[in-house]
Amino acid sequence: MESLAYLARQPILDGNRRIFAYELLFRDSPTSDSAVIASDVLATAQVLENVLNNIGLPKLIGNHKAFVNCSREMLLGDMFGLLNPKCFVLEILEDVKVDATLVKAVKRYKARGFELALDDFIFNKEFISRFEPLFPYVSYVKMDVVDNSEANLAKAATFFKEKDIKLLAEKVEDAKCFKKRIAEGYELFQGFFFAKPEIVTGKKIDSTSAAILKMLLLLRKHPTLAQLCKSLKDCPELSENLLRFVNSDAQYKQQNISEVKDAIAWIGMRNIQEWLMLMLYARPEMGVAPQSSPLFQNASHRAKFLELLARVVYGPDEDMPARAFTVGLISRMDALVGAPLDSILKDSSADDEMCEALLAGSGRLGLLLRLADAVEQDRQSVIRDLLQKLNLNVNLLNRCVNDAYSWTHER
Repeated sequence: MESLAYLARQPILDGNRRIFAYELLFRDSPTSDSAVIASDVLATAQVLENVLNNIGLPKLIGNHKAFVNCSREMLLGDMFGLLNPKCFVLEILEDVKVDATLVKAVKRYKARGFELALDDFIFNKEFISRFEPLFPYVSYVKMDVVDNSEANLAKAATFFKEKDIKLLAEKVEDAKCFKKRIAEGYELFQGFFFAKPEIVTGKKIDSTSAAILKMLLLLRKHPTLAQLCKSLKDCPELSENLLRFVNSDAQYKQQNISEVKDAIAWIGMRNIQEWLMLMLYARPEMGVAPQSSPLFQNASHRAKFLELLARVVYGPDEDMPARAFTVGLISRMDALVGAPLDSILKDSSADDEMCEALLAGSGRLGLLLRLADAVEQDRQSVIRDLLQKLNLNVNLLNRCVNDAYSWTHER
């Protein structure tokens, strides 16, 4: 049997579109249509083993919480006893049998400091009656916006608010649904609505963002100091921001840096890339911490994931890895600026193959981008097909995903 294919990580956001937590999903292998494996206990055990031993919890979730699926057998078996209750939220699956034994186990976890959630709740009499004994111990209820009617989504908000239980809306895929749930009283949200912008026709990427994209592509090609200095000086606004950034450090209050070359030497080539990505996605001038920006996290992770995939699939000798990294970043630019990708690409450094990948999902880079999308959205059949086309095995996929998580954390 093939080993662990990958660990899917899906963000859970608050009403300000900042990361509140991640749901961690184990997938044993994308070689079958079903994402359900024989044993729920084995699945969650392997999630935790992968998180704690292979990737590391700080790299995967930062200072956020991790939601993990739990079956009846897991809860009764005291499987989570050694975990830090401040980090993990235990999601009780929708098919769990609720009886006195289960209530006792849930009450025990609650007493230890764990938060608990009800997964895939359908707001009807059967679900309410079955799970009512757990309501005093539950902190979150996850409501699928597809499986529940609009009327019941609204009723659930009132019902659970009276019980001091936070509602989480799942499968929120557009801003309209997000705003409606906010108005109803939902506090948490799961889905890729944060990456699906409200496009403004005719809007273009600003010149500074275009310059940043060009510099990021240059950096992946390992430029000389002279090349990097020239590129920065070609964009006075970036140069000024860099000098302002390095001179804001306390140790340089008595030693002002006035040359771009000296600023690069101080900040370092590796940190220049981080600074540029922060300038592009995290908007530090607005006080948004990178760890709380879903666009920054998603764009940086998929950029590194695509670069690693390109190295494995196409080799490190050509410039494919650098272009794959840039494709990953640009693929989320529409969400950032609210402009269509074709408009953004006109002012970016993307070549024809990169444009084809971003606009049509075609070509060598398009295959990699489609695989990143499928992994993020946990689309098993698509992952299986793309792995075959790329001649990529699940172990290499796993390594690329995990290494990208590590890189995202270490920057």
